[in-house]
Amino acid sequence: MKVIAFILETQQPILATSFQGDPNSDVSFAYIPGSMIRGALIRRYLKRHPELSKDILSNMDMNKEVKRLFFDSNIRYLNAYLFCGKQKKRTLPLPLAWYRNKDEELLLSQELALDVYDLSQYEPEQVSLKSLSERFCTVNERQVVLYRDKRRINIHTARDRTKGRSSPTKRDPVTNQVLQEGEGAIFRYEALDVKQTFQGVILCKDDDADTIGDLLKPADIWLGGSRSAGYGHTKIQIISPDKPQKLEDWNEIDIKPENRVNRQRLKITLLSDTIIRGRCGQFSASPCLVQQAIEDRLQVQLPAASNVFISSTAVGGFNQKWGLPLPQVSALSAGSVFVFDTQLTVEQIKIIEREGIGDRCIEGFGRIAVNWLGEYREFSARPPEKIKAIETQLDEKSYELAGQIAENILRQKLEQFLVERVSDINIQGKITNSQLSRLEIVARKGLTNPPSFLPIIELLSSLTSNANEQYKNTKISGNKSLEQQLKDWLIKPIGNTDSWLKNPQDLEVNIGGITRKVEPDSDLFREYTLRLIMAVAKKAKKESNK
Repeated sequence: MKVIAFILETQQPILATSFQGDPNSDVSFAYIPGSMIRGALIRRYLKRHPELSKDILSNMDMNKEVKRLFFDSNIRYLNAYLFCGKQKKRTLPLPLAWYRNKDEELLLSQELALDVYDLSQYEPEQVSLKSLSERFCTVNERQVVLYRDKRRINIHTARDRTKGRSSPTKRDPVTNQVLQEGEGAIFRYEALDVKQTFQGVILCKDDDADTIGDLLKPADIWLGGSRSAGYGHTKIQIISPDKPQKLEDWNEIDIKPENRVNRQRLKITLLSDTIIRGRCGQFSASPCLVQQAIEDRLQVQLPAASNVFISSTAVGGFNQKWGLPLPQVSALSAGSVFVFDTQLTVEQIKIIEREGIGDRCIEGFGRIAVNWLGEYREFSARPPEKIKAIETQLDEKSYELAGQIAENILRQKLEQFLVERVSDINIQGKITNSQLSRLEIVARKGLTNPPSFLPIIELLSSLTSNANEQYKNTKISGNKSLEQQLKDWLIKPIGNTDSWLKNPQDLEVNIGGITRKVEPDSDLFREYTLRLIMAVAKKAKKESNK
């Protein structure tokens, strides 16, 4: 048996729909399911063999290769979990027996580690505990790195396929009965975000390693749902394509079975969702079925579990041939932990970890780890280290282009900031529209090249007594007079508490090592100060006309 490991890097959001969320939303799994990878390779196989029927099941008797590659009980398409590039390791689901102090939280900005308690070993006294929110981890003895997938939420509107737009519901004018259902429902996709890497694994026979390796080429592949709507584009990179690892030298947790025997207790951790049937053939998420499945696989007798930490989930899928979803069944969630007061031999550990338990093992379900976490009571957890961006040297044209892009992004940020700033300003007082229009015209006059505050300064210094009184009696947000506020905006430097731009560092933009920011006394600062004054004058006129 061979092990083909490969990296999947998302170029577009991936929608691997689970059964979370409300009816008007599709929420993706936190990983790329093995069934999805298997389905994508089946599509590639059919494209390369046009002589075969699209109903691949009808070819199994005629084409033994089809059965061997995609339906043989010895092959396994494992789930693609988040990949830790620095450690070059595939992360694994977080054990459900791990808890933390309720008053502590793991933050990316923190350098202090988080204490994690393994309740399958013991339960600490006088500590209020809470489960961890992260979903994946890598473990090295007592050192743990926690990972969380990144999500992207997009809002969509259902459209009429013919007209290409939403359409209203048509009703009978007399009976008010619905004649034709309209299109236009709002729904939400919560998908895996772009530029994330996942590691998938395929376990196969030696003779099929080259064929499956060829199916993983070329690099561009589309996974998941809504592929025509900008979802699913992924890049594949095979790890060590010339020398696939032997199954005898590989296991999911990277700890040899010989180092995991002779423990005080047997601890089973589910590394993927597990579908198990009871004696009557019904699907169930009962913990006693795990014991039964292990006994059936190894032909051994186990005592009842002394400690259990489980969660259940609903598992389904989608059949491209039918164009319909698969029936939903109950399953035990990945990360569930079972503790038995007994032990297994090295050979038994190898068998159970290689073959798994339950149904749909071909698609990555039923993966387990034996005595993965040792006998430690506590672990020290931290977030993954941030990867520093690699500085690149740009040529002259690229340098100019990067500078223009950074400048445009900075201006967009300033536009948004002005909108938010003006919306927070409350103007009170009786200043005439003629004075406000004059202020707006003078501010626009200052938008020359280069921008200048001189027209505003000349206006404020040449006001008549009546106009000056109006400027002094008009309050901005109930605090300062309009006259004083304008002077502060013109005179106070960036970063001052009286300046309209208190935190210029929040708007700073860096593209390819080229930085653009609002400098004190710069043309950009003067331009947007004048535009702010114009916007305030317009808002004051609009409110006085109500």
